[in-house]
Amino acid sequence: MTPFQKAEPRVALYGASRSNKGGTGVYTRRLIKGFDLIGADSVVPLGDPGSNWMEKLVSENFRIPGRVRKEGFDLLHFPAFSGTSSGGVPYAVTIHDMAFMECPGWFPALRSLYYRMHFPRIARGASVIIADSGFTAGEIKKHLGLESRKVYLSSPLNNTEENYFRDRYSIPGEYILYTGTVEPRKNIGNLLEAWPQVRRIHGNLLLVVAGRWGWGASSLKDRLNNTDGVLWTGSIPDKLLRSAMTGARMLVYPSLYEGFGLPPLESAASGTPFVIGPAETLKEIYGSVAAGITGKGPESISSTILDALEKQYSTDSLRDFAMGFSLEATARNTLECYRSVFS
Repeated sequence: MTPFQKAEPRVALYGASRSNKGGTGVYTRRLIKGFDLIGADSVVPLGDPGSNWMEKLVSENFRIPGRVRKEGFDLLHFPAFSGTSSGGVPYAVTIHDMAFMECPGWFPALRSLYYRMHFPRIARGASVIIADSGFTAGEIKKHLGLESRKVYLSSPLNNTEENYFRDRYSIPGEYILYTGTVEPRKNIGNLLEAWPQVRRIHGNLLLVVAGRWGWGASSLKDRLNNTDGVLWTGSIPDKLLRSAMTGARMLVYPSLYEGFGLPPLESAASGTPFVIGPAETLKEIYGSVAAGITGKGPESISSTILDALEKQYSTDSLRDFAMGFSLEATARNTLECYRSVFS
């Protein structure tokens, strides 16, 4: 692998975002690892991922901008819309999706207002915008009138032992997995409504929902905890989640809107087939390898899952697909975005 040349611009990566428990944290951690794998020594993560909110606020607004100026960085990268620009230093920003503009009602009112006031301002000041997918690039153009550069996300191959998860939750039989934050656009309510129809035919099949509660109606929490044949684990550590992916009969990801959608890629990296929802990004990235594509409603979700359960799949083909989304590829493509600022 070719090391990052000294003539390249020195880039400060706002690394505190790696502490985020959602997909942006995963993206940041993998991006940093990818830079390490390709020897990109001039990309330097700044910010303590273990900081509490007050330390993070001080670091974000004072320490990091001060270091960027003092140490002569050429570019600052915000991988998750979090951070404060340093006067005179150009910056890059990664936009993971535009759901806050497309469907603001999916978010709590104050959060929605903050996103719509803050994020567009950050984007308009960026020297380069990195988008997770072609669909997201189109959404950025649609809502903000700005151009962006597409860089797909990444996932390493997963060979974690499946019994680690099974033993932790005493699961002897087969299960279908959903993983991700529980929030309105993930369409979990319709998945739960579809599940009894699946269980009528596959009576011993369990639905495992592995993900933290985000926001939404309290009644959905009740359904997650009290629907027959459903196990809601809440947020689980990475090793347990990788084990859950390995042992699942299938992943179901019925999301309505995504910027990229990491869980299907992580499922492929585990050799586990997956069903995706109607989000356009999911179809863009996974349409050629998905076991099925659901509509929005419960009838479509249940019938798609049932059809997919009857098919045969190649573990090797799924892993081969995932290898096209390596940590190294994401890092190299991101470097090209940095270079574009100075070309």
